[in-house]
This record gives sequence, C-alpha cells and structure tokens, in this order.
Amino acid sequence: MNNEELPERIATLEQTLLQRKKVLLAFSGGVDSTFLALIGARILKQNFLAVTIDHPCLPRRELTMACRLAEKFAIPHKILSLDQWKIDGFRENPPERCYLCKRALLGILLQEAKEGKFLCLIDGSNADDLSDYRPGAKALAELGVESPLQTLGWSKQDIRMASRLLGLPTADLPSYACLASRIPTNSPITMEKLQQIEQMETLLHELGFVECRARHHGDTLRLEIDQKSFPGIVATDNRSRLLARAHALGFRWLTLDLEPYRSGRLNPIG
Repeated sequence: MNNEELPERIATLEQTLLQRKKVLLAFSGGVDSTFLALIGARILKQNFLAVTIDHPCLPRRELTMACRLAEKFAIPHKILSLDQWKIDGFRENPPERCYLCKRALLGILLQEAKEGKFLCLIDGSNADDLSDYRPGAKALAELGVESPLQTLGWSKQDIRMASRLLGLPTADLPSYACLASRIPTNSPITMEKLQQIEQMETLLHELGFVECRARHHGDTLRLEIDQKSFPGIVATDNRSRLLARAHALGFRWLTLDLEPYRSGRLNPIG
C-alpha cells in the first residue's frame, strides 16, 4: 500500500466502525490498537470506549503508555483488572496458556460491553497475524470478537504507515508480548519471575535497547537483542550494569543469545 491509498482505506475502516454504532476496543497501547483507538474515537466519539486490562503480566511502562496515549488523543478510556492467578492452569504455564488468558481477558471485556450496552467488541489483530502463531486467536473466534483491521486486510506495515500519517508516536513501536511469554512452556509462572523479567527489560530499555527480550531459564537469564545492538550490549559500562542487575535479581548467570532477537522464540516447535 502507498500513501495515496491511505485516505480511502482509512475511510473504509471508519465506515466499518460506524456501522457497528457503539464499539468497545481491547486497548493495549500498541501499534495496532492505538491506530484503531484513534480512528474509533474520532468517528464514534462517546459511542466508543478503549479498555485496557491490567494484569500481572503487563509491564507498568505499557500500562502507563496506554493511559498517556488515551489522554493525549482524547480517546475514551477505562482500566479494568484481571487476576491471572485465579485462571485454572495459568501458573502451570501449559502450551495453551495464552488461550486460557485470552478467554479470561475477553470475558471481562464482554461483561463491560454488556453493561455499557456496547454492540460490538473489537481487537487490533491485523492481517499478518493470520500467518503467525497466535493461540489466543481461538478465543477471539469462540467469543465472537471482531478484528476489523484483519478483516479489511491491514498489514502491520500498512498500520505503521497510517500511524505516521496521523502523527501517532506508536508508528515505529516494536511488537510487544506479555511477560509470561519470556518463560518457557511448562515452566511454572511466579510473581517473582515476572518481576525479574520486567526489571531487567526496564534496564535494557533505559540503556537504549528497543528490540529486546529477557528470557527466564531458572538461574539463568538469556538476553535477546537485535543484531546491530550486539557491540553496544557488551560495551564495558552496559555489560557491568546488566550483570549487576541480574545478580541483584538473584540470577547466577546472564547470557547473550548469539541468534538475534525475533518474535516467538519460545513458541512451541512443530
């Protein structure tokens, strides 16, 4: 898609939302949901609500960002909470953990939609997600959640282009996944692990590493970063700060994965 096509495609998206009359959006503050939230708020005004679900696997910086975006762009916004520890199977971290969490999260959103008389619940899934490993997509289908960006063929690149056109600061934001995705399948999830991961990733971001993950392997923390950042992460000052943080958090070893970061490295194989 080129820039000349954007206005027409945005207009089509607006008409799609208008037809739904009153819409509630699952809002994370990421690239896709922020673009959708801006369009929804602009076209539906008070008949639109973006809802962020706060939960233990959501880093505080992500929650803060969602709130700031909603305020900056006058997006009607609400925060609800999910206690993931009450989800059967969550702590054990089985292969279907993402599906279990998504069902619980959507259940809260559907209840909010019912109470607010919203006629439609939507999310920011895009066309690229159809070819990716997305176990939570099963829950979306089962519960009748609509994904207008996916239905209208919006790819991640399309959404980034449109976000730049609209002046959204999320246009070049890296993809995000919840903190539990840093823990290998069948390795139990604990609050301590989630906090360790978040604290290390917070430091990585403070040091300027954007595309990064801190993968939890017991007493070892494995860092994944984009290849161009390899020289910077082993620079004396950065290395010393990362090692000090890892040891303070209780890890015996801190390692750098020589394979560059890519999304889904802990997805089930096969």
